[in-house]
Amino acid sequence: MSSVILVLHFSCNNARITTYYPELKGVGSMISDINAQSREDIYYDTLKGVLLYHNTLNEYPLHWHNEVELILPLSGSFQVKFHNDSSAVVNCAPGDIMLIAPGTLHEYLAVAPGGEKLILLFDITNYSQVSLLVPLLKTLPPYVHVKQSEYPVEAARLQNYFWDIERLYGESDEFLQISVYSLVTLILAQIGSMHLVDAVVPSGTSDSQSKNIEKLVAVTNYIDSHRNEDLSVEQLADLAGFSKYHFERLFKSCMGISCYQYITKRRVMMAQELLGDTDLSVMDIALQSGFFSLSTFNRVFKDMNGCSPTEFRKLYLQGADRAGRTYTK
Repeated sequence: MSSVILVLHFSCNNARITTYYPELKGVGSMISDINAQSREDIYYDTLKGVLLYHNTLNEYPLHWHNEVELILPLSGSFQVKFHNDSSAVVNCAPGDIMLIAPGTLHEYLAVAPGGEKLILLFDITNYSQVSLLVPLLKTLPPYVHVKQSEYPVEAARLQNYFWDIERLYGESDEFLQISVYSLVTLILAQIGSMHLVDAVVPSGTSDSQSKNIEKLVAVTNYIDSHRNEDLSVEQLADLAGFSKYHFERLFKSCMGISCYQYITKRRVMMAQELLGDTDLSVMDIALQSGFFSLSTFNRVFKDMNGCSPTEFRKLYLQGADRAGRTYTK
């Protein structure tokens, strides 16, 4: 092949990814001293430390980056080939979740034409101070593959976190940005609770930290499954086996927002789905989302979205018409 590409730039939701190809010897200083492999630098222009984009490329060349990469295949199948230590090829099917650790050499290989992937890249240093995640971060393998066929419940939760991040991504409101960081933390916690079952926790890491991960995941899963019910912080603290004071401190230190704020946000996100995907009345949606007062629902919804539920539905439907489709997961 005679064509030579030194640097590849492409835009993904106002972010820029630069891939270097140092295997092309003698073509300038920018390709030197990068471990003789392709390094991909991520530039965050939309949300600092988090990049989300749709990828429709059948194949992607060998590369590595300093960020954690999470992949959700939406259609078609593809393979990820790893080149660290021992070479491995992993088949990914729609609905699976693939986590790739920082510094891991990998490439995408086409299995069949077509296919779409939702890719989430984030800077792990933003989460290294969360004590509950320390066991996972210290034992993170080159990759973790969550197969939907083997872990349908866990995969469904992770998929929902992906879609929630997509729904929030690009919002300028500070609270919504915090929600994205919280959802990324939940993804790490969910995968960590699965991975740490078989992982050897390093010396110096308290076993109680890994147990707290499991408790946090259990609580957030409970909230997601019961957010249309009357929930209290006291009830959730009892579920986790903590005092209310300790639970609130633990939850906020890990999630970045209070438990009450998290419950409210998840309820509003449920309402957004119902407004876009159903013909239910605003009152019915308020009740199904866990709001037992229409005035409270309207006030909270407008505070978080800058518009009323009725206005949100109108804007949503107009956007779907312009796109020529309705929103589906």
